[in-house]
Amino acid sequence: MSRLKRIAIDVMGGDFGPTVVVPAALKSLAVHPDLSLVLVGDQPRIEELLGHTATRLRQRLEIVHTAVSIDDNTRPEAVLRKYKDSSMYLAVDMVRDARVDACVSAGNTGALLLTGRHLLKTVPGISKPAIIASIPVPTSNHRCYLLDVGANIDTQAPQLVEFAVMGAVLAASTCPHTPRIGLLNIGQEEHKGTVQIKLAAQALEKLDSLNYIGFIEGNEIFDGKADVIVCDGFAGNVVIKSSAGVVSVIKNVMQECAGRDWLRRLCAWLSAPLLLDLNTQIDPARFNGASLLGLQGIIVKSHGNARTEGFFHAIEQAVREVMDNVPDRIASRMASLAPETGAAL
Repeated sequence: MSRLKRIAIDVMGGDFGPTVVVPAALKSLAVHPDLSLVLVGDQPRIEELLGHTATRLRQRLEIVHTAVSIDDNTRPEAVLRKYKDSSMYLAVDMVRDARVDACVSAGNTGALLLTGRHLLKTVPGISKPAIIASIPVPTSNHRCYLLDVGANIDTQAPQLVEFAVMGAVLAASTCPHTPRIGLLNIGQEEHKGTVQIKLAAQALEKLDSLNYIGFIEGNEIFDGKADVIVCDGFAGNVVIKSSAGVVSVIKNVMQECAGRDWLRRLCAWLSAPLLLDLNTQIDPARFNGASLLGLQGIIVKSHGNARTEGFFHAIEQAVREVMDNVPDRIASRMASLAPETGAAL
């Protein structure tokens, strides 16, 4: 039997707080009999939502009480001065003290990133952590990883190379082949792109141990050409939010068109299985859970407006990273590549 996995959950973060997080936590416990959870937040509200939870699940739940939370308007730097008793800080601190294997939060992204860097520090060889998100690739029925999606706006070539290494490590656990790494750019030609993108491309081409395939353009992100797409945090954040917006538009257009007249409603009814399959493949909730890679501990960031199903998938991402021992694997990979990357950059 595998070792019991233990994850801390910031119950107070996100737009909906305990009303979403607690049901998602219970679902995770039901799916994973070797999982235990620490719910960090307002105990009376948590206990109320637990209701008549089955004993077999309740025995694997611990509650750490705090009524202090960090909202989206809180400046990240204020966390270290005023919010050390917040649910977010306490959850990350439990990772640092090895009381849990990972933590999951839907709270303020900047605050979570700063708290993670302060308490956990970065893996040796990694200058800055990156936020990595997964996006659907319906044509090949698997996911593609995109990083950075918002942690680092001004990114230099050495950091882009670090992102490639970290992305390859995470993708290796779900990819049936050696992860293909692409560098997001505005064209395929060598002369296109910023100075830092071109320098990163030159360095990646010299790293024989990475499966670098070259530049990826925006229209190729979802076609399965690459398993890991590397970019700076500005471009990545635009991509991830734009793709979520497109999915929302598609769903709204489909619903609007289906309800216009009886013939369209009939066609929609006949094609319901196909539409259900399409909806499942592009549903953002399935891909919720962005990891803060590069830290000496596992932190998964859920989207702030995630509902129960979405937050459940964020916990699932944390479980996978615990099972794959991602921080140690990144550290090992960076150490083995140090001579190679030093010569390439």
